[in-house]
Amino acid sequence: MLMNTRQGKLRIATAKLKEFEEIKAIHEVYGRFDVIAEVETESRSNLKSFIQNKIQIIEGIKSTEILLVNDLEEDEPEEQD
Repeated sequence: MLMNTRQGKLRIATAKLKEFEEIKAIHEVYGRFDVIAEVETESRSNLKSFIQNKIQIIEGIKSTEILLVNDLEEDEPEEQD
């Protein structure tokens, strides 16, 4: 999950994010986004609920963007050109 925070609220937002068991890793970054968090939930519906009911209501969070990860199986053949 990529997030932007309100000016001066980065530390408050990251402290709150660290409280959630769904957040597996969190990093402050420089560039277009302020925070990258690895989020893990049981299902996409749980992810949606988590974002709407826990993340987007945090005082310092201005916007979020989700990147869904699909792990490739190790035994899948690589694509050839």
